Amino acid sequence: MRKFGITLLAGATLGLAQDASAADLGTAPIYRKAPPVPAFSWTGSYIGGFVGAAASANSISTTDPLAASLPASYVFNPGVIAGYTGGYNRQIAPNWLIGYEGETGYLGLRGSGAYPAGAASAATEANGLYSAWTGRLGYIIDDRSLLYVKGGAALARFNTFYNNGGASLSSHEFVLGYAAGAGWEYALDPKWSVKAEYLYLGFDKTFTFGPTGTAATTVNGVHTGKIGVNYKWDWSSLLR
Repeated sequence: MRKFGITLLAGATLGLAQDASAADLGTAPIYRKAPPVPAFSWTGSYIGGFVGAAASANSISTTDPLAASLPASYVFNPGVIAGYTGGYNRQIAPNWLIGYEGETGYLGLRGSGAYPAGAASAATEANGLYSAWTGRLGYIIDDRSLLYVKGGAALARFNTFYNNGGASLSSHEFVLGYAAGAGWEYALDPKWSVKAEYLYLGFDKTFTFGPTGTAATTVNGVHTGKIGVNYKWDWSSLLR
């Protein structure tokens, strides 16, 4: 009788263990798909900053306002360009982008030269604020690498100074010209990008000064090379 009780107890224990094991095996783990990663897009507004170098594209010529002399011819010494930018991109196809961009900054250029005869000298500078307003057309090499061209209008102030040892004259002119260039931009993440850009500022302007307005300074273009960083944002984020 005792042996029968032990056998019965062992059988019951084994049955309970098998039931528990079956219950565990019957609860299958639940797997859920990870949320899809949003596709990267260049579309949106952006702001940024840049710094770089600037130099003359051609020589500058200034005639003598007080004497019959050959003009003084000189170039801008290499200078600096720096400022901020803002614009908007629209990705219109998987590999194409259009947009507009404005930039305002500091352009620091100065050059001077002597007249062939006498002790007179002339100097011209673009030493202050400038602005450019351009459209952009870009081609997206892969999701995050962008090649682009840009073109539009530019505005800068030019100052010319004349000195012959006794008389000093000056001229100050705002010159409206054009801007044309190209660059490469790379998106580090959905918000931040870095860029390298060449921009030509074409002014091609002759302005007169002197007692009778007979002297003239002719400026041409400015080569610039810049590196910068942009931050992309959207208007809706300001309303949240």
